[in-house]
Amino acid sequence: MNTISNQRLSRAVTRSLGGGTAIGMALLFAAAGHAQTTAANSGELETVVVTGIRAGIEESIELKRDSGSIVEAISAEDIGKLPDTSIADSLSRLPGLTSQRAEGRASAISLRGTDPGFTSALLNGREQVSTGDNRSIEFDQYPSELLSSVLVYKTPDAQLVGQGLAGTIDLRTTRPLDVNDRAIVMNVRGEMNSQNDMGADSDDKGYRASFSYIDQFLDNTLGVTFGFAHLESPLAIQGAGTYEPWHANDPDVDAFNYHPEVADGLYVTNGMKIRSDMGENRRDGAMAAIQWRPSDSYETVLDLYYTKRKQTDNARSLEVNLGNYPIQGQGFADPIIADNTVIGGTLLNRVPLARNFLFKTEDEIFATGWNNKWFAGSWTFIADVSYSKAERDEEQFETNGQFVAGGTSNIPDSGFFSLSRDDMPTLSFNMNYADPNGVRVGPTIYGAGYSKIPHIEDELKSGRVDVIRELDNAWLANIAVGANYSDRSKDKVQPEANLSTRNNAYYQVGDHLLAPTNLGYANAGRALAWDVMGVLADFYNPIDYGTPDRDGFAYLVGKNWEVSEKVTTGYVKSELDHELSSSVTLKGNVGVQVVQTDQSSDALRLENGDPVPFSDGKKYTDVLPAINFAFMLPSDQAVRVGVAKEIARARMDQLKASSEIGYDAATGLPGGSGGNPRLDPWRAVAYDLSYEKYFGPNAYMSLAGFYKDLKTYIYSQTIADYDFSDFLATLPPEYFEDPDIVIPTSGRFTRPVNGDGGNLRGLELSVALTGELFTDVLSGFGTILSVSRTESSITIEDPPNNQFTGGNGLGNIPLPGLSKTVWNATVYYENAGFSARVATRSRSKYIGEVTNFANDRAFKYVKGDRITDAQLGYEFGPGTLQGLSILLQVNNLTNEPYIAYSVSETRLQDFQEYGRQYLLGINYRL
Repeated sequence: MNTISNQRLSRAVTRSLGGGTAIGMALLFAAAGHAQTTAANSGELETVVVTGIRAGIEESIELKRDSGSIVEAISAEDIGKLPDTSIADSLSRLPGLTSQRAEGRASAISLRGTDPGFTSALLNGREQVSTGDNRSIEFDQYPSELLSSVLVYKTPDAQLVGQGLAGTIDLRTTRPLDVNDRAIVMNVRGEMNSQNDMGADSDDKGYRASFSYIDQFLDNTLGVTFGFAHLESPLAIQGAGTYEPWHANDPDVDAFNYHPEVADGLYVTNGMKIRSDMGENRRDGAMAAIQWRPSDSYETVLDLYYTKRKQTDNARSLEVNLGNYPIQGQGFADPIIADNTVIGGTLLNRVPLARNFLFKTEDEIFATGWNNKWFAGSWTFIADVSYSKAERDEEQFETNGQFVAGGTSNIPDSGFFSLSRDDMPTLSFNMNYADPNGVRVGPTIYGAGYSKIPHIEDELKSGRVDVIRELDNAWLANIAVGANYSDRSKDKVQPEANLSTRNNAYYQVGDHLLAPTNLGYANAGRALAWDVMGVLADFYNPIDYGTPDRDGFAYLVGKNWEVSEKVTTGYVKSELDHELSSSVTLKGNVGVQVVQTDQSSDALRLENGDPVPFSDGKKYTDVLPAINFAFMLPSDQAVRVGVAKEIARARMDQLKASSEIGYDAATGLPGGSGGNPRLDPWRAVAYDLSYEKYFGPNAYMSLAGFYKDLKTYIYSQTIADYDFSDFLATLPPEYFEDPDIVIPTSGRFTRPVNGDGGNLRGLELSVALTGELFTDVLSGFGTILSVSRTESSITIEDPPNNQFTGGNGLGNIPLPGLSKTVWNATVYYENAGFSARVATRSRSKYIGEVTNFANDRAFKYVKGDRITDAQLGYEFGPGTLQGLSILLQVNNLTNEPYIAYSVSETRLQDFQEYGRQYLLGINYRL
């Protein structure tokens, strides 16, 4: 089959590692390999075994060269040699792939500059569930130690089920019978973050450890493998941000926050914060497989995979409203202007807050599959059943404090702020906001606090059958037919509550006081820090969470929903293998999928002011032909051509049936938003062309181009004159704060819809070279370089924000996730047990989709970044210490910041530094 088998991967990597070393173990050999050759003479035969970084490169190149499709690959040594916290870091170094950081971790993967939602993920060829409200998985939840290899399909293959519009990433675990010998590997590494003076209860140290075992029994007919990986990594973020959205200083745009002392038309923000996030990311992962091959006619494999992640984030900040709240009057003096934007100045009559948040997230993913194969001559019969489930539970608590003196709150202060395109913003005030006698929790200008406890559950059941017949045909190597059925459901509930202190009073935090938060990195001094759960227990009223069916909580209807998908896929495919001439061989595959989708959603929507159950959905069928031609030319050259129809189903939260509408009691303006269970998928016709030239087993050059003709796409449409008159009739007159206010009957309503037309196009260049190609002086040196350029004709609308519609008012924006330029560069050296590697990955600016405290998604411009990692390693040779290796690694070597902005880079929204990550560890292999 063109879909490359685990057995083939295992044989190749086992050969490259030498000595029958298991591929699953190689992921744990973080610094175990080195570039050496070992010759063993048996008569006239010399056996050459290559290990280390070069082995991983050779295996990846071999998979790429032999594939009938356009693919990228990561072998065990590729992953293990850098050693990455998760598979996301490894993927982000492949040609045409890049990652989006979350809390400093590579999480979402963009393929060919597209939105992460366009890339699907499989585990051992099976579609996976996710812990977010999207269908895209978070790759940082998959420890690299538990994976043996990864294949990235850039062109469709009719035999792959659950493919993406941009491509498909197939994560693979070990098959124990494909490994020759028993293997036991142990690994431990200590970790330290460079941001070690954050105050409060912060910690800058952590560790990771792993263990893995592979063995074979009953004359190599029964194999077992087990792996476990544990991670405790400190969370240490120094950050700053502004309120969203930025707006023009214009009384017609925002009369309440209009500043007469600032020129009309200049862009201003209504608030600013300096915030440190501190805590811990803890993850446990385990995998197991039992493989039984009692005869040449039958084989069965049972896979189990489990990960659990707990993250605790204590976010502590100094924050200030820069609008005219709560004190009206002159708020700025001597404003600093750049690019038509107020980026600094003296602050007058402001009421700063010390805010302490606690975010707890617990994710669990379980996946299992049972695969059976029967072989009868030229026939192969396959039956596969699988099940996966993901759950996410979050607890979010906001507690607020401000300066109180003599029973008086809302005490004005003066200070200074400044924003920068490239450097950390600054904010300072005259009063001491780390004073435990002056700063107290209670009913501040933003209230005492807020809480929400979202829960997401995603469940997927599937079954599949395949029949493959090997052919004795001049053109076709085989023919395969099969069918797959999957049943998936994703549920989300999000209870929320306002928090209040006892007797609506202010309290000193007392025994719950912590060391102050150090915000000196932004010239903000220190801010009061406290134990959030202790303060809630002693000074706050019990939390009474609301749900949409309770009075006063109808605004939550849009945050509670269920989406179901039943997908039936049938396919037929043949592999090509034909000599067109003495020097040209045609390989590849041709096939077609027929995909029938039945999507539906159960939710609540507001009717006459009350939440009522509502269901909606749609059925549709897509016929998806896929052709991959690989012309194998003389002198180790290849030309590949791909033509296919592709689809990407809508995000799960876009398919929700819920909607929410309402009127702002203060302004009288209506608004609303909702999902659309009747969405069609993204549809495209894709064209791919690739030229490859190979220079031996570990060097090559590739130039590829692609063009996707989008027939349909999905975007958010805002209806400016949506009729709210029926809903208005249900509201009592006393609902509005001003009885004389003019109440319009129409307003803005936003929901996802389908659009037609557009394209996505790009070029990719990748090169792998070794020093020996040029001179023996450079023996041991090597480099891997890639660059891609992607463009699209499609733009989507980001609507303005109001009480009922999320958005930053960015207007027409590019496709989310699209970076026009992405490049990766790796330089390595291996010799006599010593290894060194420096790797850099870079992407240009893009539109990122970020979840805010309201648990709503919002688009932001994200500035391009460049992440550099480095490592040194040494493996001991024959002797007492054989099997032992040591590793020193520094990740994020330049402490590259994450910077988000609104349209213009001067309108900063987020600035975060995650610190350098230092790791020192040892591996031992038996």
